[in-house]
Amino acid sequence: MATSHHDPHATGVMNRRTFVQAAAGAAALAGLGLPEMPAWADEAAAGATKDGASAARLSGKPIEATVDAKTGAVTPNEDVIVRYSACLGCYSSCGNRVHIDRATGEAFAVGGNPYNPNNAYPYLNFDEPLESAYRSMSCAAGGQDVRGTVCGRGNGTFDAYSQPDRITMPLKRAGKRGEGKWTPISWEQLISEIVEGGKLFADLGEDREIEGLRALHNFETPISEDDPEFGPIVNQVACFGSRGDGRAAITSRFGKAYGTVNMIGHGAT
Repeated sequence: MATSHHDPHATGVMNRRTFVQAAAGAAALAGLGLPEMPAWADEAAAGATKDGASAARLSGKPIEATVDAKTGAVTPNEDVIVRYSACLGCYSSCGNRVHIDRATGEAFAVGGNPYNPNNAYPYLNFDEPLESAYRSMSCAAGGQDVRGTVCGRGNGTFDAYSQPDRITMPLKRAGKRGEGKWTPISWEQLISEIVEGGKLFADLGEDREIEGLRALHNFETPISEDDPEFGPIVNQVACFGSRGDGRAAITSRFGKAYGTVNMIGHGAT
């Protein structure tokens, strides 16, 4: 059945109401708000819900600041903490902006970083105040001259953070190797067992004595009398590196301080 191009509900047609709703939703996702909306825009946004909810309420998340559409004045929301960080969704390490609820300490949204060339062009200089970032990402006082965005993978990293099965504590094997059974332990127990060693799985009936880092910190005894090129026992400790997001630097620093020569990078295969 053919539809009229003048039908506001026709497929593919965007009227004033749907346009404003889409724009208001995008602004809410960006974490910014414009307090002085035209009357027709306010009415259109209110039409999206029965009780006339505002654009900020429609998103279900608090906005981080409001920007006056005429003057560009910024009013931060003290209930929201914004931290500029880096995205670990891939190896590009783009910038991001993490939104945190001050009352609970929980992150609830992630967005792009207008100071990072990977997220914005033109990008803001590092010495620009945060007020400039709010203004640049809004449509206030001259328009949106900088956009701080993250890709779909960058937005997806928040799902990993909020994943209920995410591992947030040390897990110790609670069954045979490969059986897939684990039990949570404290960080104190983890450090103690790694450093001191011992019969760490005696509760599972295993009698093996596992050497800890303290026992392996030996520069005098060779690993093998017949193979002196292996070096001292300290080289039995191998540090396997990770990606260049800070973890590789920590692994490298520990390996050098500990004394082992066996530091294997993420791409050293």
